[in-house]
Amino acid sequence: MGGVRQYIAQRRTLNIQPVVPSDIYGAQQAQQSALASSEAYVMDMLIWTRAPKSVILAVNTTPTLIITPPNYWPYLLQNPNIQVGLTTSFVLFNGTVNAAGNTELTPIGDANYMDLHWNLDVTAISGTWDIIQQERDPNTGNWADVQTLFSGISAVTPLPGTLYTFSGHLGSVTDLAVRWVPTVAGSITFSLTVTLKDGTGGSASGLARSIFLGDSTVNPNNGYELKEGVEEVIMLGPDLQLFAIALVNTFIKVFVM
Repeated sequence: MGGVRQYIAQRRTLNIQPVVPSDIYGAQQAQQSALASSEAYVMDMLIWTRAPKSVILAVNTTPTLIITPPNYWPYLLQNPNIQVGLTTSFVLFNGTVNAAGNTELTPIGDANYMDLHWNLDVTAISGTWDIIQQERDPNTGNWADVQTLFSGISAVTPLPGTLYTFSGHLGSVTDLAVRWVPTVAGSITFSLTVTLKDGTGGSASGLARSIFLGDSTVNPNNGYELKEGVEEVIMLGPDLQLFAIALVNTFIKVFVM
């Protein structure tokens, strides 16, 4: 790496030939000056010695082993979760049910958003159904009903078809889910999409899509945070294991450089 830095320093000064100082002390000063002037340039450059290999790994709420030794090459870690502008959409459910249920095991982080928009697409239905918005208490982890988004859904709504409702910032706390309940027995095939708008950048205290890196005891409080849409190049010791954890189920890209 030292040779690369010296070469880049010379290229930046348009002087390929090394400067020959008048004494040894001068030579040391010239070398240190060249390295210092090239430092910022080198740090912005990712040198590939071969085509990178990548793997996509699931990360959940317990420490997940993502890198195992031996570690002979640098790794590029990328948290691919990212917001596009200030708006993002999630499909909370897509399928058929014939009994009450919910999406509490796969919540959506909505702490950084002000407005919630809902689209319900029903392709088949019998009986009558209600769909209810839920938010999780950040202290106890318990779920509470916020409001009924769609009430009395039946074949005479008219459905099948697509319904829309706007709930604004009502119930936009930290974690969002829905539940459905039949008020008259039957079955329903539907997809439910929420569009979150007027948002700001996400983090562990926001969208909860950050990934935390560390040893086998890593948690969101002691781990190195890799925010959504961020990547880091790291070099691990040859015998070091690296674990990752997140506040919700997500995934990480690991590139072997």
